[in-house]
Amino acid sequence: MEKKFSAPVDHSSPSAPMRLNLHELAREERTERGQLALFHLSRLLPSLLAGHATVQTNQVDWLVRGYSQAQPGGGVQPMVELEVTSVLPLLCQRCLQPVLQQVQDKALFRLVGQEPGLTQQELEAEDEALCVQEPVDIQAMVEDQMLLALPLVPMHEVCLQPIAAAGLEDQPIDLPGRTLPFVVLASLKKDK
Repeated sequence: MEKKFSAPVDHSSPSAPMRLNLHELAREERTERGQLALFHLSRLLPSLLAGHATVQTNQVDWLVRGYSQAQPGGGVQPMVELEVTSVLPLLCQRCLQPVLQQVQDKALFRLVGQEPGLTQQELEAEDEALCVQEPVDIQAMVEDQMLLALPLVPMHEVCLQPIAAAGLEDQPIDLPGRTLPFVVLASLKKDK
């Protein structure tokens, strides 16, 4: 069974919080999906290229799938899988020009009643324990995942513009009133 949240067409103000009961979602093995406008994600906005047109037009596509996983020794573990996809306007750290970065991420959560201790087993687990008692604000959950999925160093595959520092090593640097130490060393070497 799949539901689709319809984001309001009016993008001038943030939509009301969308809340999901994740335990119910897992029990019913349902999938929910929707879209969120980038400019409504206030914690993500500072990481984006300010003033870029795609901040106003792009969105994050999200999907939350609930299911139950059999446990060794009987019982079931409620699980939730979150997928987020978007194209984000970022600043290329190589050429300092805008780059549209495809971000696609998936996270797996084990729904628990209380936070587990940080044991070695918990640290090595492929999923994360998510302590939820009430319905969860899906926008906050999606925004958290987008923040985690941001590239550490955004870059073009191949920069379109020449890199600003390229070729400077062949050109003399002229600083009036200042003698560069390596120029002095080079002249001393020539004098020998």
